[in-house]
Amino acid sequence: MANYFKTGLVLLVISAVAAGLLAVVNGFTAEVIAKAEFEKSVAAYQEIYGDKADTFEPIDEAKKAALVEKYKEIQDVFVAKKGDEIVGYGINHTAKGYGGSMTNAIGLLNDGTIAGFRNIQNSETPGIGTQITEPAYFKGFEGKSFKNGEVKGNKEPSAEDEIPLISGATVSSTGVLKGVNSILPAYKEISGK
Repeated sequence: MANYFKTGLVLLVISAVAAGLLAVVNGFTAEVIAKAEFEKSVAAYQEIYGDKADTFEPIDEAKKAALVEKYKEIQDVFVAKKGDEIVGYGINHTAKGYGGSMTNAIGLLNDGTIAGFRNIQNSETPGIGTQITEPAYFKGFEGKSFKNGEVKGNKEPSAEDEIPLISGATVSSTGVLKGVNSILPAYKEISGK
């Protein structure tokens, strides 16, 4: 009986030490991971906006918390500036694709058009759903209007408010469409437009 107690006590101490070490390591790596995610987002917005913006700043934490509370899909919001002028907002958000949750970045300009789109993370089927990560797909977002409060999807987008749906990857591209439309009301709230 004493051996069981002694073995249990040793296992308890080992578990406590291991948990403490994991907490310390997490404390060190959490900041590094957050910085890497921030840099990845800024790089995506630099591609999205091109010469339309030159700096991307995180939105005020209190505003972000209020937006995330109201719009569950939002992960982060960036203010896009050209010099001192706010030209738009970049919104990182989640959407549901064929392979599960995906993270997307959409750049919205204050003139009511989309600066661009990038997929940041996905679990879509390689070669099919992953077409949402290709430059040809991204081009279908540039300059599209969201002035009516939504965008529409089309396999051959030609209207000013239509973004691409992909044949064979309808679930993935429809997920992107729904994700974009889910955060457009947040843009209106952020920008006051």
